Amino acid sequence: MLMPYKFTFVGSIDNIYTFETLHNITYRVKFKPTGYIFEEYIWSFYTYELVIEIAENLTGKQPPLDKLIPPTIALIFEDFLQEKEKITIYTCETADGKHQARARKFDSWFKDFNPDFFLKIDRFIHDGDLVYYNSLIIRQDNPFKLQIIEAFEELNESFENGK
Repeated sequence: MLMPYKFTFVGSIDNIYTFETLHNITYRVKFKPTGYIFEEYIWSFYTYELVIEIAENLTGKQPPLDKLIPPTIALIFEDFLQEKEKITIYTCETADGKHQARARKFDSWFKDFNPDFFLKIDRFIHDGDLVYYNSLIIRQDNPFKLQIIEAFEELNESFENGK
């Protein structure tokens, strides 16, 4: 297994983690509270949106392929999801048109570094020519697992049908 980068938990309301690559690029991984997504459920306050972003790029160039990033993000996930009730929602950014590539990359990371105790469910919302890629990630032992999956399905259906 590849040795991941050392990461730091910064904290704040957005549960920020940071790490710097060998290429002098600093990444920020956030778990932003988004309880409003499932506000009618008792477990809503365990819901977080995953955001992976470049915080600083001293090279000024497009980040190169870096095989140490996926295991680093996997360890950050494990650290954050120590509480089995936590729920993570990931939606691929669409602004630059690279959302399909992001979805493929995230899927491959998850397949390569997923310990058996995580469950990932992918759904797509079509809005004209645009497709939104959404993922639900929870622990297999989440006590609200079935309710969360059902609510996630309903949420995606409501967006799909609400066009």
